[in-house]
Amino acid sequence: MAVDIDFPSLPKQRVPRFVLSPRRILADVLSKGWVESLIPFVALLCVVAGVLATTNGYFEGSNLRNLAQYAADGGLVVLALLVVVAVGGIDLSVGSNFAMSAFVALFCFHILQLPVPAVLLASLLAGATIGAVNGFIAGLLGCGALLTTLGTMITTRGLYTLASQAQLVEISSSARIDDLWDWIGFEKVLTLPVGFWALAVVAVLVLIMFRQTRIGWHILAVGGNRKAARHGGIRVKSTIFFAYVLAGVIVGLSGFLFAARQNSVGSDTGIGMEFFVLTALVVGLGGFVPGRGAVVSVLIGFATIYILNNAMINAGFRGDFVQLSMGAIIVVILAIDVKFRKNRHRLLASTYLDPVSFDAGTVEGMRGLMPDETAPKLKDARILASGRVDGPEDVLLDAAGNLYCGTRDGYLYRLNAPDHAEAEVLAKIGGRPLGLALDREGRIVACVAGMGLVRVTMDGQVELLTDQTERSLLSVQDDTTIRMADDLDIGPDGTIYFTDATKRYDIENWGLDLLEGRPNGRLLSYDPATRRTRTVCDNLVFPNGVCLAHDGKHLLVASTWDCSILIFDLARLSDGPRVLLSGLPGYPDNINRASDGGYWVALAGMRNPVFDEAMRHPGVRRRMTRHVPPTNWLFGNLNIGGVLKVDGAGKVVDAFWDAPDGPLYMITSMREHEGELYLGGVTNDKIGCLKLDKADPTWRGPESYWGGRS
Repeated sequence: MAVDIDFPSLPKQRVPRFVLSPRRILADVLSKGWVESLIPFVALLCVVAGVLATTNGYFEGSNLRNLAQYAADGGLVVLALLVVVAVGGIDLSVGSNFAMSAFVALFCFHILQLPVPAVLLASLLAGATIGAVNGFIAGLLGCGALLTTLGTMITTRGLYTLASQAQLVEISSSARIDDLWDWIGFEKVLTLPVGFWALAVVAVLVLIMFRQTRIGWHILAVGGNRKAARHGGIRVKSTIFFAYVLAGVIVGLSGFLFAARQNSVGSDTGIGMEFFVLTALVVGLGGFVPGRGAVVSVLIGFATIYILNNAMINAGFRGDFVQLSMGAIIVVILAIDVKFRKNRHRLLASTYLDPVSFDAGTVEGMRGLMPDETAPKLKDARILASGRVDGPEDVLLDAAGNLYCGTRDGYLYRLNAPDHAEAEVLAKIGGRPLGLALDREGRIVACVAGMGLVRVTMDGQVELLTDQTERSLLSVQDDTTIRMADDLDIGPDGTIYFTDATKRYDIENWGLDLLEGRPNGRLLSYDPATRRTRTVCDNLVFPNGVCLAHDGKHLLVASTWDCSILIFDLARLSDGPRVLLSGLPGYPDNINRASDGGYWVALAGMRNPVFDEAMRHPGVRRRMTRHVPPTNWLFGNLNIGGVLKVDGAGKVVDAFWDAPDGPLYMITSMREHEGELYLGGVTNDKIGCLKLDKADPTWRGPESYWGGRS
């Protein structure tokens, strides 16, 4: 019989509205991607400040528009070079390509009298052709990119010189006028030149390519590790070829814009451009760094070099002095940037773990039930699927008695009733399946670490339900992604309640969340009808197991490091949780219903006095993680686990422990079914099955939710 929970009489659980910590703010800032651009950005600010202090009117509107007019040339070429460097190459031919593309545009416009769109296409094709030559030799044939593009640079420069000398007079004497041509070259949109807007559009497109498209990911993967990319199924040579062609197209656009603005070319067009843009790239990236699509960083580096060079020339300095000064300044910027990049990860590692004083309270309500005070009841458990399931964190049974579990390698297994002798793959999910539940239609809903919430049909079809929720208002770090979906249960109306156990750590290092002792987790809900995910309660201490109470009106949530069970009123979720049970002897994991109206609580590990004391002293834990190897860190005892039986009012009434040398050394889940208790563990390679003496032999979990046979 289920016992009604006296919710109003339970003590309220204090849940902070936000977590404030200077160390955490610093760590979150250091972990942001834009911090890579910090030194180039500071350098840009210093250049701007220096120009402001020494030059009157430099940043007036008219001069800024003039700077924007000419910035498109080099800015586009820098983006082109970024694409090539991102794939692991280099292109010394961009200056020659720029000059040739500009000449082709002028030739098509003045000599062939083609319409402006055709002129643009011809210029893009010219740039793409030179890029294709580079891509064919350096990518498809596998020759060295440096020598390949050096040869292309010399060859293209020679062809440009011959062609321009033959046609320069005729181009210069052409009297053709075209409104669109002049609009591209001289007109302004929202007070800024057309060329500047072209640069902005291309920058956004390249940024989107790197962040949102498969080809962009392939380029970064090839640049980051060609061998790994090849093993991952990426066509490395074709990707390199595409990168060079795309870079050529961007250079072709730059040449077209230059031609429309200048309406002429000279023998020195594009000479030295490759070194200028290489310098800007190096300043922005902190060196030649393959595998990074840092568009913003590169444009910051370009702006720094562009303004510095322009300001010094306008101030009347000699060319050789400008080169000397720029070289010295660039060396200083790079030295500081490289030093910062080398030490950034060390600084982040030293600040990211942010322990706080934490006290889980004394053990209560366990008199006569501790492992040394009671017989090890789990020693009589039968062992199922030994060695055939790796890490069954949660176990689930349908009304027919078929057993399901997830494994470390991303599979969902089914062990068919009645003997559960063989384990067969139901579905390949990919991420690590943790909590499982059956919905009203008999489908499995699973929490998957690193992926979110998925639904699996009985024929093995996998559907992603959600992987994001609302962003915390006061969070520096974007926490919309569900990082460690842990356990779940389903309400009477179909709403899925599940936990994101920690927003700061992944499944590989979730134990660090214990060393922090901070409220890094949250309870979430997903409505299948609206497909909306929302945060029910933020800033919980490693919320883990989730179980809908027998009355269908309350929700139980295990707070693992707090060694307590919280309870929510589904009709008043905004009121926050109350404490149903505290002072547990270990770390509660999954919670599930029992046939007598009570609940089963898995203990993933046991507390010990030494670690409890260490949790009260954050400085000790911080120094430990800095100076002691991880294998020797003081930690909670996760090698001893068990199962607690809790009645409907929240009182521990029984405890099930394994023998000290037993096989069920860590238990993270259990399910009662027809008088037997099935047990899983996140580090086990087997499932336990224990006959229960006083349980209802006809009770099935799914029927307690949905009624009848599912």
